[in-house]
This record gives sequence, structure tokens and C-alpha cells, in this order.
Amino acid sequence: MPRFLIVTQESALKNLSKNALAAKYALEFWPNKGNISQKLEKIIYDLIVIDMELANGMELLESTKSIPTTPVLAIGDNRTEQAVEAIKKGAYDFIAKPVSEEKIKNTVEKALEGRSLKYEIDYLRRQQDVIYDLDSVVAKAPSIRRVINTIKKVCKTNSTILIGGETGTGKSFLAGAIHFNSHRKKRPFVHISCANIPETLLESELFGHEKGAFTGATKARIGRFEQANGGTVFLDEIGDLSPALQSKFLHFLENRTFERLGGSKTINSDVRIIAATNKNLEQEIHSGGFREDLYYRINVINIFLPPLEERMEDIEELTSYFLKRHCRDIKKDIRGFHPDILEMFKHYHWPGNIRELSNVIERGILLSEDKIIKKHNIVLGNDIIPFEHTELPKTESLADTERKAIIKALDKCLWIQKDAAEKLGISKRTINYRIKKLGIKHPRWRKNI
Repeated sequence: MPRFLIVTQESALKNLSKNALAAKYALEFWPNKGNISQKLEKIIYDLIVIDMELANGMELLESTKSIPTTPVLAIGDNRTEQAVEAIKKGAYDFIAKPVSEEKIKNTVEKALEGRSLKYEIDYLRRQQDVIYDLDSVVAKAPSIRRVINTIKKVCKTNSTILIGGETGTGKSFLAGAIHFNSHRKKRPFVHISCANIPETLLESELFGHEKGAFTGATKARIGRFEQANGGTVFLDEIGDLSPALQSKFLHFLENRTFERLGGSKTINSDVRIIAATNKNLEQEIHSGGFREDLYYRINVINIFLPPLEERMEDIEELTSYFLKRHCRDIKKDIRGFHPDILEMFKHYHWPGNIRELSNVIERGILLSEDKIIKKHNIVLGNDIIPFEHTELPKTESLADTERKAIIKALDKCLWIQKDAAEKLGISKRTINYRIKKLGIKHPRWRKNI
């Protein structure tokens, strides 16, 4: 039961407190003898109630400042000056006499709820700091280490950043990491997916609209650029912006001003722009799908996130991280994986990148009925190199077997990689990566891969 300390010498207040609170809370009455500071050092209370009619009421209230996490209720005569002074000295609330049971119940519940919310906010802030701690990011592979080093250099600036990389490589996480390690971290971080919002609504989403701007606009609405003033706007999949919105966005980048849809008032907004795309914007420029001047505006600092298959050094640590995270969320106690699973992960090409790895592990946790995730609980995509044998000889490694399977397919296809990939049922990119990884070479190849 929550533990309360009630400081009073008044019998009526003691009886009222017992009647109102004793059923749900453990009450301890202190008769105002001795040093309350020493008492508060030994015992942590969930709530303290102080009778301000005591001669040293304000002094007692001052003593509670050493425990800022415990709410203090002040009870006293209905005098405005006393109430004001008590609040100034740190009281959570002031209850004027005569006190009713209902009043003290409601005030106590409100105080405890406020304390709980304060703890929750503090917890979430600590979690946020851990999530976006750049020194805690899994980054053994040289390619991702270079990315983290670049972020550390640029996150404190206001420069516009363009993040490239395949779907699922962690572009959203990276944008959040940049924001929460910048001087803007106490201001809003607004995430907008340009691909998931229809063009007709995206303009209103970004810039806002005035009442009557279009059918259904029954009231004015501020846009995301206005909402994020002082913070960061993350535009995910910026390559999907329509030509009209590209033009309007370019104007905003150049002046940091805009007008709401249907309005004429110029609005200023100080935001940092982080954009991301899985498209090749230079190719989009050549095909007419993206403005060249906008590309150079957003491409001040360019960061490319490597695919997971180029970060195989990180697989083990990422697997451990996702196992712990999903077990916590699902509330399931899984201790680890069957030893062969990590080898499977290291030899899979991960077309969905980190997002796919996370989903595979989450699914494995849900399907597992034991403390250890077994091989039959892991479901990977169809793009897996088929092996000749269901059971591998003990003297032959998984890599050796895979190497033989690829060489056999290449030999049948006259060492044409594209044809061999089709025969194996995998992508051209995957076979090219595995050939390099396994050190397969042939004299006919121009670079003798």
C-alpha cells in the first residue's frame, strides 16, 4: 500500500484522514517532535500531508524540498496569503479548512497520479537517451562506423541532410538520432512520410490550410512545418513529392517562409530539414521526376546507409538486441537461439535489411514454445540459396557447401552470373555479393572477381 506521512497535532484532522484514506493507504502520523529531516532520510513516503496551522508549518514544508519526487499537500485555514506561500515553497496543492473526506480523497488521488506521470515521463526520457545514444549504436562494420562518425560531426549543425539507402536500413532511426543529439532536441521532431499521404492532402499536411480552403476544411489547421518551429522535420521518401509540391518546398527551403493553403499570410518557421529516400535522385532528375535545384538544396550533407548484407559483422549483436527488445514488448522469456540460426542469418542476404531481421526475430519469439528459439521457428524469405543436402556433413562448413552450390550453378550457366542467379532462384545483387564474400573467381570475368 502507498505510504503516507501526516504531520499534525489536531485530532479532528487525524480522524478525518483515517476515515478517508486508511482503507487504501498506510498512514503514519507524526506529532511534530524531533527532526523531520532525519525521518525523511530513513523512510521514503509516497505522499506527505502537513498541517500549516502548526507553528513551524512553513519550516516543515521547506524540509521536504530534499525529496522532490514526493508530493506534499498543505492543509490550512482559508487564507490566500498562506496558500500562495505554501505553493511557492513547493507544496503540490493547498486544501483549505474545513476539509471534507471527498476533497482530501480527490486531492490525494490527483497528487499520486501526477507523481506516477512524472516517473513515466522521466523513464521515457531516459529510454529516449539510450535509444539515441550514438555510442551505443551497433556499428562494428566499417561502413556503418563511417556513418556514425559523420553524424557526430554534423548533428550539432543546422545543415540540411539527405539520407539514402534501401528500405529497412534504418533511415528513420538515423533521422531521430540526429535530432536528439542536436541543440534542437527539446523542440518537436516531426516525421512525415511523403509516400503514404495522397498528394491532395500532403500539401495541407505540410503547410496547413485556412477555413474553407477546400471541401471539408471546416476550420483552420496548422501544418507540420509550423508545428515543428524550432525543431526538426523529417521528410521520409522525399522522392515521391509531386512536381508542384517540390516547387513549393523549394521556396520554403530558400526563405523558411510559406503560406497556408487558401491563405495569404506569410508564416516563418525555423526548422531543420532531414530528407530520406530509397530512390536514386540523380536518375530521377535525368528522367524528369525530381527537380535538380531542389536536389542540390537538400543534398548539403549526404549520408548513405549500407544494406544489412554489407554489415554481417553486426548480425550477432543486432540479433541479441532485437531478441531482448521483442521479448520485453511481448512479455515472453526467451533465452537465445539454436546455434545454427546465427549461421543461417550470416548466410542470408536480407532483402528487407534490419527491418526484416527484426520481423524474423519477433515472429520466432511468437512461434517458440521453448526458452530457446529452434530452426523451425525461423521463417526467412524465398530468396535463399538451396543446398543439395538437407543435412550437412560434419566435416564441411555451411560456407563451403554454399560455395559449391554457386560454382555448380555458374558452371552450368557458362559462368554468366545473371543466369546462375535465376537458376538458384536468387537476385543478381545477392549472387554478386555472395561471389565476392566467398572469393569465387573465374578468368573470363573482366575484373576476375
